[in-house]
Amino acid sequence: MIEDTVPTSPASPAPARPGEIDRGRYELQDLLGSGGMGDVWLALDKRIGREVAVKIARPDDDEDVARFLREARVQGQLDHPAVVPVHDVGSRDDGTVFFTMKRVRGETVTTIVARLAAGDDEARRRYGQRKLLTAFLSACHAVEVAHDRGLVHRDLKPGNIMMGDHGEVYVLDWGLAKVRGVAESPSTPNLPPALARGLTVAGQFLGTPGYMSPEQARGEAVDLRADVYALGSTLFEMLTLEPLIPRGTTKEVLAATVAGVDARASLRAPGIAPELEEICIRATATQAADRYQTVAAMREAIEHYLDGDRDHQRRTALADGFAAEGAEEAARAAGGDERARSAALAAVGRALALDPSHAHAQSILVHLLVQPPRRMPAEVERAVSAAEDKTYTALATAGAWIYILWLPIALVMVWMGVKRADPLLGWIGFTVAAAMTMMLGRARGKADAGPFFAGLVLSNIAIAITSQVAGTMILTPTLFTMNTVGFVVAARRAWLWPTVAISAASAVTPVLLETAGVVERTTIVEGGAIHVRSSVVEFSEPQTSVAAVGVTIIFLIMVTVAAGRIRQRFLEQTRRAELAAWQLRQLVPKIER
Repeated sequence: MIEDTVPTSPASPAPARPGEIDRGRYELQDLLGSGGMGDVWLALDKRIGREVAVKIARPDDDEDVARFLREARVQGQLDHPAVVPVHDVGSRDDGTVFFTMKRVRGETVTTIVARLAAGDDEARRRYGQRKLLTAFLSACHAVEVAHDRGLVHRDLKPGNIMMGDHGEVYVLDWGLAKVRGVAESPSTPNLPPALARGLTVAGQFLGTPGYMSPEQARGEAVDLRADVYALGSTLFEMLTLEPLIPRGTTKEVLAATVAGVDARASLRAPGIAPELEEICIRATATQAADRYQTVAAMREAIEHYLDGDRDHQRRTALADGFAAEGAEEAARAAGGDERARSAALAAVGRALALDPSHAHAQSILVHLLVQPPRRMPAEVERAVSAAEDKTYTALATAGAWIYILWLPIALVMVWMGVKRADPLLGWIGFTVAAAMTMMLGRARGKADAGPFFAGLVLSNIAIAITSQVAGTMILTPTLFTMNTVGFVVAARRAWLWPTVAISAASAVTPVLLETAGVVERTTIVEGGAIHVRSSVVEFSEPQTSVAAVGVTIIFLIMVTVAAGRIRQRFLEQTRRAELAAWQLRQLVPKIER
């Protein structure tokens, strides 16, 4: 527990000047700075031969003197590397008190943040986020020691944390420290304009607007959670390079403090880790009960983040290596080495598993996925073959039903009047045979050449026979065309041209047979007109008109069914392709759309 008894000494308003303080021991040299309670001079301790800092009080009343001497006693009793050691306490002939302490060299966090915000390259090189966080942890340790000794600093801010030239960290200005359990009148704000510039004025206001807690801003008694708030505000500024509460008039800053602040650091500086943002939010909660209850808890949260951050750095380094390996393998794959393609994908996959946001690995992956290999892998060829089998079995079923739908036309022909039964029976026989062949292909579940070409030939023969009913130049060419399209859609790639050749030959054969006189001619071009004369049925009314309309409707149904199955199959394949593309975009969210 820090002892709160302090010697008293009459106050004197006379400012300190070089040479007026214990000339036998200390030789004042340069003014280092001024604060609300005194001036700090660089001095030479002639007894020991070392440079020291001398803080000389500039009091207004006895209370200021007591607070000044308390600072010396508190700072001297806090044995911690981050607290500047106090060497001596004394008074001048005129009664002005002073104390000497270690002379420290470095920059305050306020100065460092200002340099970083201005884009100072040397500051960016020296003060990375990890170094700033490590320094912040050292400051937290010092404050923890003070709390363990029963002290609350009450004026923590970037200007009171110094980073030394050789990695040292110091928490400065313990003049407003409060000893727990010692009665003290709450300070009601009575703020001069200087406070708007971020100064602490002793005796008028205990704390610095913008960093003090809401309870301090209201002039209430505080506990160690006020220091948690101030440290949270300081951490926010170190991360974002902006004060938590924007500068303004003192009244505005205090009003914002009491109302509560938005400590989401990522809104001011995108890229702040969510863990650090959460620490800032919790440390600066408006209600003290909602904050970290100790500085140690806040420090441990930052340490946990840094432990995870070190793991992240290791993962990033490994990801860099795998990405470089993937780039080399991708270059070999581009030169024709297909085995290198698999190695590149594997390396990139490992890189993204370690760091899903790795930009280089993402770009390599996208390149590999959008640039097809020179030779399709065997697995892809098997997948395409399986897709062809599914398409064939689906269209074989549709084709079989289409052929069956032709059969009722035989009844219409009988109604029209049959001249010759053998072509009609032949048409029915070949149509049934084609349907059965297609069903056999469906039952096998794969596109075999035997059933495929057997069905093609049988169906073309059935169509060729219909030329004896309606002629070779009217209905027959359309039937051949639709039949060929259906088989081409269901065929394997190697069967395309044989299918077209067989169908073309089938379409030409009836014309050649009629021209050669092998079968009775059904189509005669004469007098500028085409005359169709059926050798199978009688053309009479209304039977002919009914038959023509009926055949048209049946033909429409057949075409619609075939087209519907083809469309369904096409949409299914398109849906799968689009789903694969969508999944790829989720895997690589930065890809340009």
